[in-house]
Amino acid sequence: MRTLLSGPFPWLIGAATLAVTVAFFWLAGSAVVIDQTRGVETAVVTNSGGAEQRLHRLWNDRFYGIPQIEGIIEVRCTNGARKQMGYVTGGMHTAVRVVGKSPCERLVDAD
Repeated sequence: MRTLLSGPFPWLIGAATLAVTVAFFWLAGSAVVIDQTRGVETAVVTNSGGAEQRLHRLWNDRFYGIPQIEGIIEVRCTNGARKQMGYVTGGMHTAVRVVGKSPCERLVDAD
């Protein structure tokens, strides 16, 4: 006797779930900071109205968030420096790379 949990159905359900998840993340957009100087303490999306959205720290000094507000990426460094770059809004992917010989020396596009 065959059930829905035998045959190709589990694979089809898994593939459909994966496709929907990937589509959601692609359509939602992203804000990414890649810190190559190991000097970024926190990263946020901020705007002129004072609203902030904190980006989540991932592995290897990477920060990630799905944009909830429109604004720019601001990195806050261990040496007290604050630098801004990029434009962030829902549905758009923005990536910034922190590079240099000293912590948070400069920001460049990661694309």
